[in-house]
Amino acid sequence: MSGLTRDEFTELWTRTNAEAQAMKDSQGALMRLTDYYRHLDKDDRQVVDDVLISWILKGDKYQRYDALATIRKFEIRSALPSLRENLTRLEHATGPSVPDDREQLEEIIAGLE
Repeated sequence: MSGLTRDEFTELWTRTNAEAQAMKDSQGALMRLTDYYRHLDKDDRQVVDDVLISWILKGDKYQRYDALATIRKFEIRSALPSLRENLTRLEHATGPSVPDDREQLEEIIAGLE
């Protein structure tokens, strides 16, 4: 166990995301994040899972995107309550991306149940 903290992971993601954006590589941060996640031990994964789950509801659009993709890829079932909460919040929301956001959440939830 490396003893990874929430802040350390968030700093790593922030650096990785900034580098990917600077290189105009929209998938770069996500690919590095999933590779990093794949090599974590159980305790460090729990720390990262907690951060990803918090990003579902309170992260910026880049954090939410990476969190949802990672949750889907690694089937992080502990995210289900937050995914459902976010889906509920979108029930009465409006905007051009809302239907796609709802559909994405429904697909992730169905895949985790």
